[in-house]
Amino acid sequence: MKPRIGFVLEQALGHVAYGMGLRHALESRSDMQCVWMEIPFALDGFGRTPLIGKNWTARGSYRAARTIAQEQRRGGLDALFIHTQTIGLLSAPYMAKIPTVLSLDATPINYDELASWYGDRVNGVTVERAKRWVHKSVMRRAARFTVWSQWAANSLTRDYDVESRKITVIHPGTVLANFSSQRGAARRPGPLRLLFVGGDFARKGGDLLVRVCREHFAGRVELHLVTSPQQGLQGENVFLYSGLRPHSPELLARYADADVFVLPTRADCLAVVLGEAMAASLPIITTRVGAHAEAVEDTRSGFLIDVDDERALRDRLESLVQEPELARRLGRRSREIGEARFDMLKNANRIAELLLGLAAGRAVAD
Repeated sequence: MKPRIGFVLEQALGHVAYGMGLRHALESRSDMQCVWMEIPFALDGFGRTPLIGKNWTARGSYRAARTIAQEQRRGGLDALFIHTQTIGLLSAPYMAKIPTVLSLDATPINYDELASWYGDRVNGVTVERAKRWVHKSVMRRAARFTVWSQWAANSLTRDYDVESRKITVIHPGTVLANFSSQRGAARRPGPLRLLFVGGDFARKGGDLLVRVCREHFAGRVELHLVTSPQQGLQGENVFLYSGLRPHSPELLARYADADVFVLPTRADCLAVVLGEAMAASLPIITTRVGAHAEAVEDTRSGFLIDVDDERALRDRLESLVQEPELARRLGRRSREIGEARFDMLKNANRIAELLLGLAAGRAVAD
């Protein structure tokens, strides 16, 4: 009988696209029964609940534990994949019984480095010590860990005493088949087309990018913004697209039409859209935040700049405007990195093999 594997997936920010890619990659496997448990971010049913209602960690963890309990009653689970630690805090009792892979884009301490931009804050020493103890107690229940970056892996071992042998770095990636690997050598005449994809416009540095383009590149670039609705953005050579779903034909068309991907983000762990830009053979300009330096090779597949470094952003854009061949060369290397490390099909199947191994070990133990 095929093992029954539960995938508990956080549905917030870039994790929505990640979950969709994971599901697409594994749907054709015939050696496991995937049980998909998507944990919604919405306040539905919690808006007036003290503490839990406004706290995503509490709300998501409650929903995840309840959903796992339901699946256990329905048919049992042979292994679990929980993404992320944020929604896993109340699932420790199930992790103790079901061999579990805990998946993280970042540890809570990684996240604290960026907290202010996510509307969060770092508490006093006593509270933070208690939070760390709680997270460590949950992590002790996990059989294995998959993390999106070495940045997160280092924090697991350094800050949470997780054994390195339990950790596997598997980048988030995207569905490469959605993107052409053969971009034409000749680009469409006209201004250089820049693409920005990020729902949280200010955190992702969209305001900085718009200002630089308007003040220094008028008539020389087109700026295409895939983001939440914004007032006053559209104008000469600035185009706004809202409501585009991950992996949708409309979003893929924006990647196919672009020349350069620009994400001058002020706070990110490892933005999923970087993998999409790689798949689209686009040179990437982004910031040295989180694990972005693991994804972009500075001067080889794109450019890394410091947060809010307007001069550096302007200089890198100028070099690409002046040298179209440079953009093509960086884009080719970007695609190579995507194929090697950000291929969702390969990476999802690595996760599946880990889970099947855990499920088989449980069967032997039982």
